[in-house]
Amino acid sequence: MLKKLLSKPKSKKKEAASSALPTLDHLHETQEMLEKKECFLQKKASAEVEKAKDYTKAKNKSAAIQCLKKKKLYETQIEQLANFQLRVHDQIIMLESAKATTDTVDALRSGSSAVKAIHQSVSIDDIENAIEEANEHTENMRQIQEALATPIGASADFDEDELEAELEDLEEEELDHELPEPPQTTRMEPSARVTTSSQPANDLAELTKLQAEMAL
Repeated sequence: MLKKLLSKPKSKKKEAASSALPTLDHLHETQEMLEKKECFLQKKASAEVEKAKDYTKAKNKSAAIQCLKKKKLYETQIEQLANFQLRVHDQIIMLESAKATTDTVDALRSGSSAVKAIHQSVSIDDIENAIEEANEHTENMRQIQEALATPIGASADFDEDELEAELEDLEEEELDHELPEPPQTTRMEPSARVTTSSQPANDLAELTKLQAEMAL
């Protein structure tokens, strides 16, 4: 079914599709005309009712009845116009639905033709060649980046192991500077100790000498 819809349309179908828009415009104009006419008849019917009320107040029964008869006629025409509007509205819905279907099929047909044209312009070999070229360009770029990152000149002769050992020595030296120094103990000099211990003996000798002099 879908293949039949997507197949090339005949000339009659093209003519029918092209005449859809003018037909829709004509149906909308007809519906608008019927609505205006119905509104006019409703006003006329309401006016006859008001006249019938006035004649009733004036005790003119026959004239009031004539007004009510006219109102009935207007109401009959209004009912007919309502049926006409319903039919026109139904035709508008059907035509709009058919036009939407036709537009959808045309869009699907255009999309199918575009996809077919793309498939015809691109082959599997072309895709594989494009992927291979892209991979080759990527590999070339990687090699160029590695070549640019390789050290040259004097920096190429540096020994990485030697540099790392020197760096460890610097870190240990820095750590030794950061550690606090141990406290120093103060030692008393021997001469000082001798002087301090001999001082009471000298005092005792002077005291004995003074007592001997006083005894004389």
